Amino acid sequence: MEKLNSMERFLILFERFIKKLEESGLSESDILEKSYLFCVGFYIKYKNDIDNMELANRDVVLSFMLTSYYCFINNVEKRVIDADKIRRMCGLLIHFIMKNKANSETVFITEKRKYDRSVLARSLKERNLNYMANNNKNT
Repeated sequence: MEKLNSMERFLILFERFIKKLEESGLSESDILEKSYLFCVGFYIKYKNDIDNMELANRDVVLSFMLTSYYCFINNVEKRVIDADKIRRMCGLLIHFIMKNKANSETVFITEKRKYDRSVLARSLKERNLNYMANNNKNT
């Protein structure tokens, strides 16, 4: 099997995520909310790997999700994901995002800020460790 791109990895992980949520007995509305959060998180984390995504906030997640579905779902082997389940969930998520515009925008902004803070904290920690290591060598 060839190396998967970010969109193909997303589809596989998304399908597995949905399956786990369904198995846990959550309601459909809880599954939708958690699925949207998953999409937001995946997009934020892999944004630099995803080409041609120059939109903003919740629309980026919607565009990313639809692009991965329409352009890459046929690249993922049928034995790996349930395409019908992904198609259904994508339809429900589109409806969810459009119906909850303000909330989905807030979720995106909140998650983006949390991610940016964690990246900054990790960078500062690494910088501090490097600084301490260099100073210990010089003394």
